[in-house]
Amino acid sequence: MSCSICTCSASNRTPFYCPTCARSHLYTLRYENARVLLEKESIGKEVEAAVAGNTGVQRRQQQQNANTNANNNTRQASRERNLKWDAQAAQTEQARSSDRIRAMRDCIETLRSDIEQRKAQIRHMKLQQKQRRSDAESANFQLSERRNAALASIQNGIKRTEHLWHSLHNKTAESRIFLCREAAFLYGLRQEVGKREGGRKSEKYYIGGVQIVDLRSLNGASPPQISTALSNISHLLILVSHYLSLRLPAEIILPHRNHAIPTIFTPAASYSSAQDNLSDVYHPYNHSKPGDTRKHRARPLSVEKTLPKLVKEEPATYALFIEGVSLLAWNVSWLCRTQGLNIGSDSWEDICNIGKNMWQLLVSPTTAQNANTTTTTRAISSRETVAVRQKNSNQQQPKTIIQRTKSFPMLGHYSHGTSHSFLGASEGVEFMKTWKLPTPAKIADKLKSALLGEMANAEWELLEEKEWDDLAEGGRDNDAANPASQGGNRRASLTAMTMTKSNSAETVDDISSAKPMRTSLTSTTTTTSNSNNTRPSGTSGWTKLKSKQPGT
Repeated sequence: MSCSICTCSASNRTPFYCPTCARSHLYTLRYENARVLLEKESIGKEVEAAVAGNTGVQRRQQQQNANTNANNNTRQASRERNLKWDAQAAQTEQARSSDRIRAMRDCIETLRSDIEQRKAQIRHMKLQQKQRRSDAESANFQLSERRNAALASIQNGIKRTEHLWHSLHNKTAESRIFLCREAAFLYGLRQEVGKREGGRKSEKYYIGGVQIVDLRSLNGASPPQISTALSNISHLLILVSHYLSLRLPAEIILPHRNHAIPTIFTPAASYSSAQDNLSDVYHPYNHSKPGDTRKHRARPLSVEKTLPKLVKEEPATYALFIEGVSLLAWNVSWLCRTQGLNIGSDSWEDICNIGKNMWQLLVSPTTAQNANTTTTTRAISSRETVAVRQKNSNQQQPKTIIQRTKSFPMLGHYSHGTSHSFLGASEGVEFMKTWKLPTPAKIADKLKSALLGEMANAEWELLEEKEWDDLAEGGRDNDAANPASQGGNRRASLTAMTMTKSNSAETVDDISSAKPMRTSLTSTTTTTSNSNNTRPSGTSGWTKLKSKQPGT
C-alpha cells in the first residue's frame, strides 16, 4: 500500500518522506504492543483465576472475552481503514500503470515504425550493394585487356601527336632554312676564291656588292666600305635571327628615325626596358617605349674616318667602335654555334672573319667538295631535305667539309620561339656548354691590341725595286745640280713616294688584295741586294716615313 501524499510504498527499507507514512508505520507497532499487553493481562488473569478458583476463572474468562471482542473490533476497524488505504493506493497505482502502459505503447509504435524504416533502408542498401557488385563484376570483366587497349590507344595518340609535332618542326626548320638562304641571296652574300702570289688561295666575301672586311684588316679599309659592310651584316643578322626565332646575346639596333647608323649593345645592357637617347627603335623581339632612357651606351657600327686617324683624334669613339664590331662578330659566331656550325678553332682570329662565318652558315652547300681546304664542320640532321641552291656554272664552287653527325643539330633546329628544341631548355643548355669561345671583352682587347700594333709598325714600309731605281736616278740628277741639297731631296722623294703608294692603296675596293705593309727581313734583304749596284750609298729597302699624315 502506497501513501496518498508521497506515493511511496510502505516498506521498512525505504525512508519516510511525510508524517503520514511515519504514523502509518507506527500504528502497526502500537497495535502489536497493545495486543501483547492484553494477552499478557489475560494470561495473568487466567493464572489468578486458576489459583483463586472457578469463580475467578469465569470472571477472568468473561473479561478475557470482552477484551477479545474489543480487540477484534479494533482490529476490524484498523483492517477497514487499511483496506481503504489499499484501495486508494491500488487505484493510484492502476492509473500510473495505465499511463506507463500508454507511454510504452506509444514508444512501441514509434520503435516499430523505426524498425520498418530501417528494414526498408536495409533492403534498399542491399539492392544498391547488389547493383554495385554487378557493376563491379562488369567493370572487372576483361579489365586488363581493356586497360591495355586504352593505354595503347593513348600511347598511339601520343606517338601521332609527337610525329605531327616533329613533322611540323621539320617543316618549320625547312622554312627557316629557305628564308635565311633567300635573305642571304637577296643581300648578295657570296664568296670569291682567287689566288695570291705563291699559289695560295684567297677567299673574299661580299654582301651587297661590298667586300666584308676581316676585323684584323680594318686599318687598311676605307670608312664607307666598313660602314656599308657592317650595316648590311647587321640588317641580314637581324633578319636571320628573326627567321630563326633567336634572340642574339648582344642587341642590335637598326637605323631608324633620328638614329641613322646601326648600333649594338653589350649583353648586359641588351633587351632592357629602356633605351638611351633612342626613339622609335625597331627590333623584332623588343618593342621599347620611345621616351625611355638607357644607362648603358650603345656601340656604333659605323665610322666616318679611317681607324688610324680615328684612334688619334677620337680614342673614345675608336674604343667603342672596336667593342661594337667585336660584339657583332661574337653575335655571328654565337648564331653559327646555335645552328650547329662549329668554327674550326675557338680562337678570336676565326671569330673576326665575319664574312666567312656568315657565308658558311647561310650559303655553304650541303655536300663536301674537298676535305683538305678547311676545318669547318657543319652538322646537318638526317631529316634535312632542303634543296641546295644551284650556282651558276661560271662561278667557282666553294670547298668546305660537310659531315653528317648526330651530335649537332641542323640549321633552324634550336630556337627561342618554339617549345620543340627550345634553346633555353636543358638540351639546349647542354649543347651550348661545349662552346669555349672567349668573351666579347677579351675579343675586343685582342683585336684592339692587334690593330694598334699594326698601326705602330706601319711607319716602316717596303719600297719596290722600280721605285728605288727611279729614286736613284732622280738623286743623281739632283746631286749634279745641287750637291748641298742631296740628302734632303732624297728623303723628301722617299716620303712623297711612300705616301702616294699608301694613299692609292686606300682608294681601291679590294683592300685585302693589296700587298702587306710589313714583310720579313729576309725578303727585304733579297730585294735590296739585287739593286745595290745602282742605288746610292746609305740607302736600303726599308725607309721610315718622315711625317705620316693622319688617315694614310
